[in-house]
Amino acid sequence: MHLSLREAATILGRSQRTVRDWLVRGRIAGRKRDGRWVVERRDLPMTDEQRAVLQSRAERIRESVERALPSRAAARRGDRRRSIADLDTFRAALAMLRELRAAGPDGARPARRVRAGLVALAEGVHAFDAGSKLRALRRARREFSRAAAWLLVEPTATLDAPCA
Repeated sequence: MHLSLREAATILGRSQRTVRDWLVRGRIAGRKRDGRWVVERRDLPMTDEQRAVLQSRAERIRESVERALPSRAAARRGDRRRSIADLDTFRAALAMLRELRAAGPDGARPARRVRAGLVALAEGVHAFDAGSKLRALRRARREFSRAAAWLLVEPTATLDAPCA
C-alpha cells in the first residue's frame, strides 16, 4: 500500500519534515513518484504499541490453531505448546530481518528473501504431511541462501554485527 509523506508522518506520529529527512538519509525506504515521496506501508517501522498489538494478534491466532489442530508432538510432551518463535533458526532470521530493514534501501532486497524464508519455514514447521513439510523447508533454505549470497556479493548490503 502506497502512502504519501503526510500519511506516513501521521502513522509514525512525526512531522512531515522529520519523515522527509529519514527518507533522504535512508533511515526508512521510500521513493519519489512524480516529484513526491511515496512510502510502502510495510516499510514503516512499527511503534511499540503497534508491535504489541501485532504480537497479541499472532498469539491469539497461534492459540486458535493449536486448539483446533493440536499437534501430536505437543500431546506426547504433556501438551506443552510450542510455537515457530521457539525455534532458534526462526529467532535468528527474524533478528537478521529487523537489522536488514533498519539498514534502509541497501537491505531491502535481502530482507525480502529473509522474510520469504521465514514464511516458508513457518509453513514447513506447521505442515502435517511429509511432502508439504519437505517442500516448504527446502524453499526456506533456498530463500535464506539467496539472502546470504546477496549479502556476500553486494558490498553495501552488510549488517553491522554478525548474526548467530
